[in-house]
Amino acid sequence: MIEKPPTSPNKKAKKTSALSYVFLVLLGISVCSFLQMRGLLHAYDSIGSNDQDATHPQTTSAIESSLHAFKSAGKKEPAAIVEDHESVAVEDPIPNPEPTIGSESFSACLLVMDDNHRLVEWMAYHYHVLPLRYLVIAVDPRSKTSPTAILNRWRTMGVYVEEWDDFNFMRKDIASNKIGDDQDLQIKRDRHRMRQKNFYQACLRRMKAQNRTYTTLIDTDEYITYNYKGGDQFEAWEKKRKQITRKIPIYKGKTRVLPSSVPPTTGEEGALLKFIRTEQKAGTPFFQGACISCPRLQFGSKESSEEERKHGIPESLKIDPFRLDTLRFRLHAERQDFVKNGLSKSILDVSRIDKFPKIQSLHRPIKSICSAPWKDEWSSALRINHYLGSWEAYSFRDDSRRGGERSFEGWAFKAKEGDDTDDNIRPWVDGFVQTHGPDKATDLLKDAGLPRGMKGNDKNWTIMFLDEILSVNKTEGNPMRVAFDNFVRDFHLNEKQTPN
Repeated sequence: MIEKPPTSPNKKAKKTSALSYVFLVLLGISVCSFLQMRGLLHAYDSIGSNDQDATHPQTTSAIESSLHAFKSAGKKEPAAIVEDHESVAVEDPIPNPEPTIGSESFSACLLVMDDNHRLVEWMAYHYHVLPLRYLVIAVDPRSKTSPTAILNRWRTMGVYVEEWDDFNFMRKDIASNKIGDDQDLQIKRDRHRMRQKNFYQACLRRMKAQNRTYTTLIDTDEYITYNYKGGDQFEAWEKKRKQITRKIPIYKGKTRVLPSSVPPTTGEEGALLKFIRTEQKAGTPFFQGACISCPRLQFGSKESSEEERKHGIPESLKIDPFRLDTLRFRLHAERQDFVKNGLSKSILDVSRIDKFPKIQSLHRPIKSICSAPWKDEWSSALRINHYLGSWEAYSFRDDSRRGGERSFEGWAFKAKEGDDTDDNIRPWVDGFVQTHGPDKATDLLKDAGLPRGMKGNDKNWTIMFLDEILSVNKTEGNPMRVAFDNFVRDFHLNEKQTPN
């Protein structure tokens, strides 16, 4: 049995604060409170509903093998992947190109920590689709790797990149006080939250000073995309979605937001900004504010088949589709389930904002102009695909929330979620290859993802509330808490349950 760490003196206050916030935010607050305390708020963030075909049989061998490895090790924590990754060479930043005109491209504020395996695909996608041309990126001081070599590729492609450390956005005395890997979970979590809020505020102010416009505040496992199937399949896709939602009570009385013209696909270079501008001029309400809140859609970890991963991908691209999350994971949770999909995130037009107050919520960065963070998917023209990823990717870094908001049980519980498919994001790869040619596209995507069959070293990813869950035979109350606790008990105690 895992020994529970000592309770933080601020735990009770934090719990009360979280409950109060969620209560003000939405019904079902007890769900969010539970998820935060049980280490699932991040692990149980987003998912959506039927896009193309209904339920589809999927291979779950990767998930099951992780579960089996966990049990075979005497119910110790599974290995977290750290070593044997194809390392990116450490480089110094090369000179930046001349920045593009702010109104003609996107900008991004990005926090990273040992995210190189995800950063490669994230950069390529947003460079092609948005188009992303200005990036302020801050590296966590606990990070073991540097993203500079990857960022240099994109400097040569016209992306202006500012690489920050904590001294760019934290008080000097705080930035100098390093938090070690062996610090208490609560201390690491508090510093993590402080860094996020300070960084985003400083970054938005910097974007304003640099005459930028639309700026994203998302992570390397999140991808901004259209909430439609674009191109010649738009009308058929919308018709099918309306037929499906007509039978679902939660959609009753809701109005679907439709664009003034057929939206593009992700295959069209730089089309998302053009789409926003077009819809602004057409008066589409979703795009009129300086803060655009986008719902998130959580994709689980059920593996697609080799044929499904390769579908529509040029053979001339010498990159294994297994290593691209946007091709590898196709199943997601129900669209209107805000608990599973998590709260929305925002795109801000900094050119239309005069003041950038202290950020209280990452999901509603400026309360006066950003809508409440439980954004309705049916009334949204854009969304954010959120990829849980494989266990290897999820556990790759020594996350400050390990054992709390991020745990193996939380990943496993969420990994099996999702029976509905969505492939609307896939055309970007073909468009990327068509734009840059197969050789250049292959070079830019080099080192994306983690290679197959990786090995790793031991880290404790077991949820810190395990004893509490196992101490009772039955959980009552919130359905989500009941479901998660039952999953944990079956996994740890039910000897008859063995992965297939």
